[in-house]
Amino acid sequence: MPPTRRKPSGTAARAQQTLAFGPNPNKVTKPSQPAAGNKKKKPSPPAPTDAERLQKAAADISTPSPGPEEEDYPPRPEAQLESPRALAIRGQGGGAAADVGVGKSEAEEKGGRVSDAQVRRYWKGKEEERIAPRVHQAGLSVNEKILRHFDLSSQYGPCIGIPRMRRWKRAETLGLGPPVEVLGVLVKEERSGNGKAERAFMEGLLTSRLAVNE
Repeated sequence: MPPTRRKPSGTAARAQQTLAFGPNPNKVTKPSQPAAGNKKKKPSPPAPTDAERLQKAAADISTPSPGPEEEDYPPRPEAQLESPRALAIRGQGGGAAADVGVGKSEAEEKGGRVSDAQVRRYWKGKEEERIAPRVHQAGLSVNEKILRHFDLSSQYGPCIGIPRMRRWKRAETLGLGPPVEVLGVLVKEERSGNGKAERAFMEGLLTSRLAVNE
């Protein structure tokens, strides 16, 4: 018996459908910016010549740029004010200018009014402030003890390189309040002709030691 032949179906074969994006799927898009290799390079400016460099340097020198506002130098006297303590520690450098406030006659008049009893009371009060007496000063007079104590009072400035009278007057001008009994002792020693009373005892020790070493 001959084989049966299969008949094809009545529906025609359809091609596979494709997805389409956008209004025109057949349109080919191109990049909006041209390729980097297609850009034209701008020509570099020519290098300046030596003459142009010299001309530019001369123009810069002739018209300097405005700088910041310069400060006053030296500073005004208001900026040089110092505290009385700092002026007292500076030493002998400013001693002559500070002595103007108290003249010699005024100092002598003020020191001459100090009595011996006032001097002794002053030193007695200083001795009572100590726990033990000054054994190393047993052979000294009351005036010498007062002057040496004034030498060691650092609140009135250094005692080396400046006479005691000038040191007292400078401390008085600066408002440090040196004891008036010291001024009275200095005036009495000056009137008695004791010129050594003007120099501090420590300065005498340093001077003698330097002389021995030389």
